[in-house]
Amino acid sequence: MLDIMVLEVASYYPAPFCTRILASLGARVIKIETPAGEPTRAFEEIFAVFNLGKEILRVDLKNEEGKKKFFGLVEKADVIVEGLRPGVAKKLGIDYESISKINPGIIYCSITAFGQKTRLARFPAHDINVLGLGGILEICGKGSICDPNIQFADLTSSLIAVIAILSALIERERTGVGKRLDISMLRSSIFSLPVHATSILNGLGLFPVLVRNPVYGIYKTKDGYITLGIVAEEHFWRKLCETLELKFNFSILSALENFELVKEELAKKIGSFTTKEIIEKLRFADVPAFEVYSLQEIDKLEEALGEKLVEEINFNGKKVRLVKPPW
Repeated sequence: MLDIMVLEVASYYPAPFCTRILASLGARVIKIETPAGEPTRAFEEIFAVFNLGKEILRVDLKNEEGKKKFFGLVEKADVIVEGLRPGVAKKLGIDYESISKINPGIIYCSITAFGQKTRLARFPAHDINVLGLGGILEICGKGSICDPNIQFADLTSSLIAVIAILSALIERERTGVGKRLDISMLRSSIFSLPVHATSILNGLGLFPVLVRNPVYGIYKTKDGYITLGIVAEEHFWRKLCETLELKFNFSILSALENFELVKEELAKKIGSFTTKEIIEKLRFADVPAFEVYSLQEIDKLEEALGEKLVEEINFNGKKVRLVKPPW
C-alpha cells in the first residue's frame, strides 16, 4: 500500500483498529487527534496497540485554523476513516459531501454502531449494546444471555471496513472515482456469524452441531482443561471412542441425540487424566484436542507453534508487548 495516505478522525476501537491494520499493510496513516487527546491515552498500552505506526497530529476541527490544516491534508489523502457519531462530521464541515468537493477521488469510510441513516443512528452505543441488540449475547451463551467480554462488534466492523476500503481503492484505480462507505458495527457482527445466523433465520435455532455436541466443547482434566473439536466427522468420533475405550456403538449423529449420556461419560474419562496425558493420548490417535491456555501463558503457545506471536515495541519511550499481525 505504498503511496496511500489515510486520515483517521476517530477514537476508541473500530476506526483506529481499521487504520492500524492499514498502517501495518504499508499505508501512511495520520491520526487527527483532538487537542484534549483521545480518552484511551489513559491506558498507554491499549493506546499503543490501536495507534502503532501512525503519525499523530493534534488538530482542533472546531476552529477555522484547524479545519484549514485538515483540508490541506485532505487534498493529498486517498482515504478518510471516521468514527464520529452520525451528524457530527456534517456539523464540523468534514462530511463526505464537503470533503468530496475538495478531493473527488477520496474513499470516505464511516464506522458507527448502526450506520448513518437507520432509525437508531442518532443513539449512542458501545460494543455490548450492539451485541445485545443483534442477538449475539444469546448465541455466545448457547441460548441464554452471556457477556463474552470480547469487542466482537468493534473489531469485526474494523475488518469489514478494511476489506471495503481495499476494494474501493482497487475500483478507483480503474474508474478514478472515490466512494462513500457506511460500515455498521451491528451489520458487521451479525454478518460475521453466518452459521448460527442462517440456522436461526431458517427456524433451526442455534446450530446444534456446535451447541449440543458432546465432542465439541471444553472438558476438565486433573490439572486443567482441554478442548475437543469434533464437529460431525465420523472418523474422529470412532478414533475418540477407541482411544478412550468408550462403549458406544452408535454414530456421531446419535451422539448428538444422546448428548447428556456421552458428555457425562467423556467428562469422567477425561477427568481421570492430567492435561499432558490426555493430550498426548488423543494427539497420537489424531483426534482434534488441545490444551486450554491463558494469554498469560502465551510463551507456551509460542513454544508449541514454534513461532513468535508477540513483539516488543517502543511506543512513546515505553516498551510495550503487542500481538504481531497474523500476516
